Amino acid sequence: MTSDKGRKGSVTPFAEFERRAAAAIIDVAAVFFLTIWLMSSAQALATWAPTGRPFLGIIALLYFAVGWASPLSATPAQWALRFQIVDESGARLGPGRAVIRAAVFIIGVLGILMLMQVPENPWLLLVVTPSIAAFCIALITANRQGFHDLIVRSVAVKGGLIKSSELRAEFRKYTSRNAESPWQLAKPKPARAIFASVLILVVVLGMYNAALVRFEMGLRARISYAYVETSSLRSALEATYRATDRWEKSEAVLGTPTRLDFPDGGYFMLEDEGIIRIRFTVIPRLKRISLVVTPVWSGPSLTWNCRVEGEISSGVLPAHCRN
Repeated sequence: MTSDKGRKGSVTPFAEFERRAAAAIIDVAAVFFLTIWLMSSAQALATWAPTGRPFLGIIALLYFAVGWASPLSATPAQWALRFQIVDESGARLGPGRAVIRAAVFIIGVLGILMLMQVPENPWLLLVVTPSIAAFCIALITANRQGFHDLIVRSVAVKGGLIKSSELRAEFRKYTSRNAESPWQLAKPKPARAIFASVLILVVVLGMYNAALVRFEMGLRARISYAYVETSSLRSALEATYRATDRWEKSEAVLGTPTRLDFPDGGYFMLEDEGIIRIRFTVIPRLKRISLVVTPVWSGPSLTWNCRVEGEISSGVLPAHCRN
């Protein structure tokens, strides 16, 4: 067993970064689906109604810690992809170290998942960036350890490399060279480094683009909801104008509120000449704009023009507000 810089044809005992990344994605997805199934089952039995996020955290901690402390030394996805999590001597992790590793791993995953909130809160990049780096350092540390490995001195090894005492002894020789300074760096193979970098970039960009689409869909739905909420006031204004030939501002006459606060932040209010202004007070991107809905007579019919004051992508606006 030799290092990455050993003889031609030699192989490292450590699991490849992309294999570990694939297992992590599968395991995280499995935890989500398992939690949803357990919560649905508990509610169906009407015996217990677990709270979402704390329950998810408990399931995730048990899922990973039990897997790493078990005789398999692996989660289901890691076992399927043929690698194990052991300590630097090749022995199974104890329960305490498995729990600590699981907790640090979960915190890192949560940090990466915050990428889905970055379009709405760009400052979360301060959390996302170090979370990604904490996993990616496994590409360059001597024993291919991520931050969660370095904390408990664990390593991810290919399946079958520590089945016997002889192999464990050889493995200990391999890792002992770095035991005093596990944080030292090792130069990865160029081809593998390029492949891993491309993989990371694809995943990060994919998550960000999905988050951006989700965010813009949310903005579009929020603006459309606010516009629809003015329909009662618009109908009342049109009816009173046809009857009195003037724009009424009295709630008593109109029979509907001239100002209404939205449950999730923001409001609309009636201004002069039948103009309705819509404002948003919670979502930072929408706080910078207002929608101005203006009545326009065209012969016997009334139409409502909508324009935006402020800067925002036209793609999130209703079709009639994009001019």
